[in-house]
Amino acid sequence: MPAYFDMTLQFLRKDLYPGFVADFDAHLERSGLGFRSGCREDAGLSQAEIAAWNQKKLDANFRLDYTEHYTHDYKQVLYQFEQYERVRGCWMNREAEEDVFTYVILIPEREVLTCEDSVCCMEICFQRERAEELLRLAKRLWQFPQVKAIQTGLELSGNPVELSALEAGQPPCAEAFAILEPGCPCCADGLRAVELTQGRPGVLLLEDKNLPGSIESESNI
Repeated sequence: MPAYFDMTLQFLRKDLYPGFVADFDAHLERSGLGFRSGCREDAGLSQAEIAAWNQKKLDANFRLDYTEHYTHDYKQVLYQFEQYERVRGCWMNREAEEDVFTYVILIPEREVLTCEDSVCCMEICFQRERAEELLRLAKRLWQFPQVKAIQTGLELSGNPVELSALEAGQPPCAEAFAILEPGCPCCADGLRAVELTQGRPGVLLLEDKNLPGSIESESNI
């Protein structure tokens, strides 16, 4: 399997409601992620069928048991986005925080980095065009009101930081950038903070050492 860049959106369970997944899918579409198909054996399912399955799983707070077959888990989706060959999205409900679940968008690292494999690169650097595309996407996704944080990572980044830890001041996982709610007491050492003033308020944190020069932080939503 290739190494992946991931963009993780975190949600609070208390914000889950009937029709949540369908509403989120519609927002993904508006943000530029066009539905292509389900993954693997779910390739023939419609977006509505996948949304209904995942909504039912989230409502039940389902977590896949280690001995349970993966087909019982949340169903994954393939998207069309810009010129990327493969963009995948999946719901995750394995957080240590019982009241949090996430949506993860995955893109092969070779499509976003200047080097094909971050494990072999001496320095990580994102392609300028890709970094700007991903930043625009994240800012659009941030407009979905229930998103509490957006974090980005690479294959060796480890897991996104828990919401409770972010609220306590721990820096987010931001290999390229992160977006947090206003007033989050995050220690942003090494990250450039930019206030988002278009649309929903937020704080954009940019990891400049991994980005090619000065990425435009006020690109249009």
